[in-house]
Formats: sequence, C-alpha cells, structure tokens
Amino acid sequence: MSSSIDSSVKVTKPFSSDTDKEKQELLQDADLYKERLEGQWTNLKSDATEYGKKALVIGGVVVTTFVVMNAILPKTKKDKEREKEKQRLDELVLVKKSRITNKKTQATVMQAVQGLAWTFAIGWARQKLKHLIEDERKTE
Repeated sequence: MSSSIDSSVKVTKPFSSDTDKEKQELLQDADLYKERLEGQWTNLKSDATEYGKKALVIGGVVVTTFVVMNAILPKTKKDKEREKEKQRLDELVLVKKSRITNKKTQATVMQAVQGLAWTFAIGWARQKLKHLIEDERKTE
C-alpha cells in the first residue's frame, strides 16, 4: 500500500530549538489561509448579490404579469358568484347593523318615555299630597 503525503503537512522534529522560525512559518500559513478565505468570501458575496438581483427581477416580472392578466382577462363564473355572495353578505351585515341601531334607538326612546312617565307620576303624587295636606290644615 502506498500512501501519498499531503504537501501542506510539514514534518518537524518534536522539540526543535528553532521555535521562532516555526512561528514565522505558521503565521505565513495562517495569512495564506486567511487570504484564501477572504477571497472565497468575496466571491460568495458577489454571487449572492448577483443571484438576489436576478431573483428580484424574476419576482417583479411574475407579479406584474399576474396583475396585468387579472386586469385584462374577463372574470370567470366563480369570480362573479364570489362577488355576488360578498355583496349578499355585505347587505346582511348592513341589515343587522340597522336592526341593532333600531333596537338601540327603541331602547333610548323607551327610557325617555319611562323618564317622562315617572316625572308625571311624581308630579301628580306631589299635587295629591299637597291637596291632602291643605285639607288637613283646613279641618283643624
């Protein structure tokens, strides 16, 4: 079995005395990988921007086509039936609202009539009590 050695892996002695040289090599390798990653990141950003712009253009075309087609094409039977049903529901809502308004109006009128009735009843009772007291004073 033959095994290929990765060229990026360096074999060094375990405890070499030249650590500054190894540090410099490692920093160079880190800079190299950093530059490669930044290059890839820049490519990814530009690709994403390009694809995003294309997607927006396609979406705009689809929406515009949909709106224009709905405006131009005649309505189907289902659409007409939906509109009629919506109109019926709107009319029912208006009728119910008017009934509620009528009930509120009737309740307000009834309260006013009751208030007047109580006012007349109390006035009548006051007059009767006044006459009763006058009659009592006359008999004394």
